[in-house]
Amino acid sequence: MNTQSGPPPDNYDEFLSRLDAATTSLTARAASLDKAMTAVSLLLGPYESAVRKWERRRVSVGEHLDRSTGTPQTYVALSELHDMAVKMEAMLRARTHRVTEKLMLMQGRRAAIDKSLLELEMSRAKLNTSRMLSQDREKLSRVFSELAGSVGAAGTISDLGLFGDLKEAREAVILAEALMEVKGTGNG
Repeated sequence: MNTQSGPPPDNYDEFLSRLDAATTSLTARAASLDKAMTAVSLLLGPYESAVRKWERRRVSVGEHLDRSTGTPQTYVALSELHDMAVKMEAMLRARTHRVTEKLMLMQGRRAAIDKSLLELEMSRAKLNTSRMLSQDREKLSRVFSELAGSVGAAGTISDLGLFGDLKEAREAVILAEALMEVKGTGNG
């Protein structure tokens, strides 16, 4: 038995403001992440370029080393240059790999933010639709109540079935709207 005399309170504004707050927070995070991704992307280019330069240097020195017929000092110098090129190339490749991993991690976070922002927007649309349905249901309920009340008050029309028909129509509308809401939230 329902002891409330009026319709349930409208909590839509509270939920919409929560959605807006979450959207604002995620949008700010997305902007910060975009700046950070730009900075990390700018680091990646020079590292990749340096890897290619040291790789070319290593290959070139390696070729000279393979063809070296000079003095032992020349061979030692070329070997040292080759070793340095190998170490520098490996170090820069490792840094490039770390920066690339960091960038991929950031891109994953950005994708998660985009997904959440889309979900928030869909929730906002569903909530607004639910609010409109609730308001329409209240208006329809008032209209049916007024029609049923005016029939009884007028007394000139003795159509006792009208009240029952109006009640059944109202229940059918409420059930149809409830089904639409359930189906609508089941798809998200």
